[in-house]
This record gives sequence, C-alpha cells and structure tokens, in this order.
Amino acid sequence: MFKLVCGAGNEDSESVKRLVYIYAKAGCTYFDISARKEILLSAKSAVKEAGVENCHFCVSVGIKGDPHITKANIRDSVCIKCGNCYRNCPNDAIFSSIIINEKRCIGCGTCAKKCPTGAITMYEKDVNVKEILPYMVANGVEILELHIMGHDKKDLDYKWNIINECNPRLASICIDREYFGNKEVLERIRGMIAHRKPYTTIVQADGIPMSGADDSYKTTLQSVAMAEIIQNANLPVHIVLSGGTNSKTAELARLCGINYWGIAIGSWARKIIKPYITSPDFWENKTTQQNAIEIAKKLIQSTI
Repeated sequence: MFKLVCGAGNEDSESVKRLVYIYAKAGCTYFDISARKEILLSAKSAVKEAGVENCHFCVSVGIKGDPHITKANIRDSVCIKCGNCYRNCPNDAIFSSIIINEKRCIGCGTCAKKCPTGAITMYEKDVNVKEILPYMVANGVEILELHIMGHDKKDLDYKWNIINECNPRLASICIDREYFGNKEVLERIRGMIAHRKPYTTIVQADGIPMSGADDSYKTTLQSVAMAEIIQNANLPVHIVLSGGTNSKTAELARLCGINYWGIAIGSWARKIIKPYITSPDFWENKTTQQNAIEIAKKLIQSTI
C-alpha cells in the first residue's frame, strides 16, 4: 500500500490539488494531507476530477516541538540576501526576494541549515485539534495521525485523547529516534496503544523526517531500521515506513525481513513530478499531466 504524503504543513490548496490529482490518476488511493478544511476540499476535488473512487484520507497534526508543525521565518536584520534559502527550498516556499510563502512551507528546515548567518529560525504553527479533527472525521477522513517527535507529554496526551474521542477508523502514530532511544520509542508507543483494540493503530516508522532528497538505499536506510524496531517488539499495530522513503524502500525492507503494511512517501514523491505540476499550463496540458502520471506510476509500482 502506497501513501502519498502531501505534507502536514503544506497549506497550498493548488499544490495539493495537483499532487493528489496526478497520484490518483497513477493509482494511489491513500493521501496524507494537512489538517485544514480547505486542503481536504482541494484533495477531494482532485480525486473527483481524476475519476477515482474509494480513496482514503489521513490528516496529520503534531505535538509541540515536532518539526511537522513548524514554519520558517527570516530576520531581515541578519539576512545577507545570498539566496541559499530559496535555491534550496524543496517546496518553492521562498521567493528570490527572500519572502516566505507560509502556506507552502512544510517545516523541513532546509533553508535554516543552508543559511550562513543564522537569519532563519523556525516557529510553531499549530491547529485547534478539538475543532478541526471532529470536522475531518465527519467529512470522510478515516485516519488521524499524530506526529510525536517532541518532549511535551502533556500536549501529546491531550491531542491523542482528542483523536481517540473522534473514533477514526484508524489512528496513526508517527515517530522517529531523533530525540529518543529505542527503549523510549517503544515505551511511548505502548502507552498510547494500551487502551486501543489490536490493529486499529498504525505506527509510521519515520526514519529521518522529510529527508527524501534522493533515490538511494542510504537515504531510506533509517526508515527500514525504524520499522525493524517496531516489528521486533511484536506490537499489535500496522507498520508504515516513512522518512527518507523512495523507490528503494520496499526492496530494502524485504531484504531485511520487514512485514510492512504500507510505505508513505512525501519528499521524493513530490520532487520527481515537481517540474510537471509547477507548469503554468498544468490543467490544460494533457501531455504534461501524462508525463507526470507515468513517473508517479513507476514509484507506486516500486512499493508493491
């Protein structure tokens, strides 16, 4: 099962619509989107235009401290206008005039890492989960996902309780090892699934979040290693690989004996069709669309 990750922080409706449209036409039926009403409407519109039925939507939220709910900010007083940020932004969220389009920023932090003066900082932009998640479930969203890469246990418990109260078909936990050792990762997951029915929870094993810049075994190695930790614990959950995932992920997972339920691909899936979906005449140019669809099909096939 292939899941397209549009980006938990991607609030650009047109960008999401084009992504979902291409991957729906290519055979994807599982889409991960930002927990925004307009983004859900845009994704549903894309699926309808693609003529695809029985699609499934997952919306993602994060706890405080998780990079998936952050946005970039540029301090003009420190910026030297070198252009490193906009040249390296994977989501075209920064213009050459060094202005950030907040809706397109997905919180990857690439710009901050490339900034030679430290002019770029990251800030959190959260959503009201008590308001938005019930709306999402009421409007057909079947999976609610919580990114828990942070130390704020109080916020984690609050948001996880909201998710459970919404009673989605499946609840998903997205976790990596940037802040935690293996033991703490498993303790956190066990605590969260203790009162849930077996196999109603997904654990998205996030190798290195938002790191799918290339199509190599090395890039996806940590996603497979993270999945192995979850699998070895024999937890009653579905395992989805994520974080640096690409066309090599399924092959490496099989070689390592990982019994995965699905593979979620975001950065790489977006990158390989970016030249096509950013075309000004995207909706009119059927050749552009078909080229993007063929590329997307190959990626989806690689995960089977």
